[in-house]
Amino acid sequence: MDKDLKRIIVLALILRLIIAPFTGHLWDLATIQDSLYYTVRGDNVYELTYRLSMKIQNATDLPIFYEGYAYLPQLIYILLPFYNLYLYIGGDPRPIKITSGPIGISLVYEENFYLSTDVFLFSAIIKMPFILADILIIYILGRVNRRLALVYALSSYSILISAIWGMFESIIALALILAIILVYRGKFTLAGLVYGFSLIKLYTMLTFPPIVIYLYKRSGFKSIVEFMSGLIISQIPSIAYLILSPREFIYSIIVFHALRPPSGLTPLRALNLLEDLYLSSIILSIYTLASILIYSLILYYISRSKLGLGIIISIILLYFLTFSKVVHEQYYLSLYPLLLLIDYRRARVIEVLFVTYTLLNTGIFLAIPPILFVIDYRFIEFKSDFIYGDLGIALGYVVGPLLFFSLAVITFTILLKTLVDLTRGNVECYLDTSKI
Repeated sequence: MDKDLKRIIVLALILRLIIAPFTGHLWDLATIQDSLYYTVRGDNVYELTYRLSMKIQNATDLPIFYEGYAYLPQLIYILLPFYNLYLYIGGDPRPIKITSGPIGISLVYEENFYLSTDVFLFSAIIKMPFILADILIIYILGRVNRRLALVYALSSYSILISAIWGMFESIIALALILAIILVYRGKFTLAGLVYGFSLIKLYTMLTFPPIVIYLYKRSGFKSIVEFMSGLIISQIPSIAYLILSPREFIYSIIVFHALRPPSGLTPLRALNLLEDLYLSSIILSIYTLASILIYSLILYYISRSKLGLGIIISIILLYFLTFSKVVHEQYYLSLYPLLLLIDYRRARVIEVLFVTYTLLNTGIFLAIPPILFVIDYRFIEFKSDFIYGDLGIALGYVVGPLLFFSLAVITFTILLKTLVDLTRGNVECYLDTSKI
């Protein structure tokens, strides 16, 4: 490793370590905290998520889900050593505290919600795997192009998601990049093993069929068998939970995501404003069928093309971001480093859109831990005016929806244009042409 790349890595690490303790999205950090806490106690996190969802639905008589742990279990086992270190140091097992089950939209609106001062230590330690994944991505980018490494190191988006928010998309991005590299090296079993960790969030499952197609075309059936053997090994924890509590596991991993209403950076969010639920469901059903058809056409195109694996995976992730009914702020990070290796300018433009949406949509929530120790803003007089007064009505029902819908349409258009450009086959991914 040369001195320039070392300096970039040190700079990236210092920036993230300084920010990590004092920021965080408390709902997601609390979800991680409780998942680790109950796992250490020997409880089943999927049973917890299912039980709380049933509690909310029984209390409201509405199909509302508790937004708890809804990922594959590998993340828990990645984080457990860091959580145990936190406990060994003497950290409060649950620094983000709720004395009764949450029903509201956000933790900060719960009357029985408060923080332990250990929340800063917890936030710093539990984000370490996400930060380390960022560092490894920077190293890989630096092996190809120093400029790209510096861009990712200083990227407001990567810092925002990994070090500030506390979400783990950097692990997914790293797993996909390593899987591509290992496939090109002919280490198919190890590639499958690493790829399995990208499935922590199941949207990456969309990349599985094209990977199988690519392996068969490039290296034959044997490479698929080797890849699958590694993938199965990586999914042993998932298989164990599926056997132990099939209903709760499937409910948390699949049903929850399948039945979620449209949200995030997608034009489909406008359906939530329709009063006619029947019309909304018809539109969503037609859109879903059209999306499946488009995905099938993309698979057919990939099967007939000579695209590299880096381009193929990028196309599929772009498809997901473009046509998914749920596009949350952090999702783009799984694609971002790959797109930097393909189309630097387009990657940066999309980054700006996702950063803008993140700041508009979550804003102050990412900085709440230190704020709540300075002043409990839940009791500030302007809060009621801001939320329930004329300003709140204007922001919540007029300005907000128009602003977010406009941003979603712009993002959809740029993502779709990028997707079309990649399928034309006149671009390359550095991972497909460089030996790393």
